[in-house]
Order: sequence, then C-alpha cells, then structure tokens
Amino acid sequence: MWRLARVTGVSMLPTYRPQDTVLLRPVGPAGPCRGDVAVLRRGAMRLVKRVVGLGGDRVEMEAGRLFVNGVPVDGRTRVPGPATWVWDVPADRCFVVGDNAAASEDSRTWDEPFVPTQDVDAVVLARLPGLRRRTTRVTRRRRPAAARRAGRS
Repeated sequence: MWRLARVTGVSMLPTYRPQDTVLLRPVGPAGPCRGDVAVLRRGAMRLVKRVVGLGGDRVEMEAGRLFVNGVPVDGRTRVPGPATWVWDVPADRCFVVGDNAAASEDSRTWDEPFVPTQDVDAVVLARLPGLRRRTTRVTRRRRPAAARRAGRS
C-alpha cells in the first residue's frame, strides 16, 4: 500500500527539504537496497535516511567522506585523512546516513549504528511537487470600500 509522508528537519538536504511531501512504498521481502532513501523507526521516532550499507558491507569514514567496500559513496577518489572509522555491518542490519552530513544524526553518530532491516518501514519513491506546505501565511487583501461600492453598480 503506497502512502504519503511529510519530511521534517534538514538532515536530507538538498535531496529533500523540510515540509516536502514524498510518496512511499512498503519495503519488499528482500529489504531495502543500497542507495534507497528509507523511512525507518528509531525508538519512538520515524526518520528519513539513505541506506548506504547492508549486512556484510564494510563502511569507512575517512576525512569526513564515506566509502562502502572501498568504493566512495560520492564518487570522488580517496584522500587519506587523519582519522578513519570502520563499521562492519552485521547481517539483517543496515547503515544509514542523512545527505546533509553536517546536520544529520545517523549511523555515523549513534551509539548503536546499525538499524535492523525490519525497522525500515518504507522506501521513498519520489518527492511530490506542489504539495509542499507553505511556511508563511498569505492573506487576501481587501479592496478599498470605494472600489467595492463601484463594483456593485
């Protein structure tokens, strides 16, 4: 069953902005795929994050850039940095990140970085244009009384 959801927060900028409406599909029996933007449960919260690592993958962060099984997520070549973090993703788990690394709390920062695949509820199919909630109120201006009277005759 497909459904709609509203994005909150800035962790998925520039891909999704706050108040964007997205179309979701349920996760199939095979679970999420690498690269999917997914809606997942983390405690009582529902989050939108990108799946970058699946069970059996090695995720590394070096100089602020992510690599999965030695391949850069952003397509740029490796530049050795002063610190490297390594996560080996267990079976039936995934490693998720926000596209806006500077503002995202995700697998890179959580004490328990791996999300059980059964906690991934849906996959984002598309952002629906024109359904973005307005953040400012638009009020209709009233015509001056003389113009209203002139319009009645």
